[in-house]
Amino acid sequence: MANVAWNIKTPGGAIPKAIRDYFAELSSAHKSEVSEVAVAHVCNFTRNYIRSIVPQNHKTANSFDPAAQPTGHLEKAARNTIFRLARGGGIVSITSPGITRAFRDLHIRAKSKMLTIPARPSPEAYGKRAREVALMEPLFLVKTKAAGAFLATGTEPMGPQRPKGRRPPPPQRVRPHKPNKAVLEAKEEHGIRPVFWLRSAVTIPQKRDILPSDKQLATEARAGFARGIKALRLSFGLT
Repeated sequence: MANVAWNIKTPGGAIPKAIRDYFAELSSAHKSEVSEVAVAHVCNFTRNYIRSIVPQNHKTANSFDPAAQPTGHLEKAARNTIFRLARGGGIVSITSPGITRAFRDLHIRAKSKMLTIPARPSPEAYGKRAREVALMEPLFLVKTKAAGAFLATGTEPMGPQRPKGRRPPPPQRVRPHKPNKAVLEAKEEHGIRPVFWLRSAVTIPQKRDILPSDKQLATEARAGFARGIKALRLSFGLT
């Protein structure tokens, strides 16, 4: 599971002086009240942002023919967006696999068995493990020059499909939205349907917009802080 936390700076590098000076005069308990309102505001903004981009991030699932069932990954990330108070402020955390893709490429390497990558002509494989799909349809191993090693369904070919001693395919950069030529070659060569590519490692490209931008977060942090101050002043009967 990935834990993501931001070090947020407000626009201009500082909270406005009037608010900062007011905050400095508060007791520790009141500072905690303000910080809790501020960090809760940023947390709610982040959660709502993730939920708002869910429809446009179903493009990969919809690119299968017929369309695959979305994994619900972003919906889970939104539910797992939480906050806590910390010294000097608070921390917004997202505990969800792959969410760090917002900040960098994800490099995934198999620890023991090979990684299973859903093949384009097999929507039932999207977001599933090989053993889950195997409960619905038999899978067998195929090795070809055109497509490397993969799990397939259909009529199992006879005889070896790859010379002994052949090195495993190198790590491949996964871009699932593009047609995979190797799929077509494999189908022509064997008359079968690839379900999962087998790879020792893959790289999933960074996608920064699955989380709010630094500028958006900074703006909301500032707004949240002001909101906390306002709530505290109202509790004192001030405006």
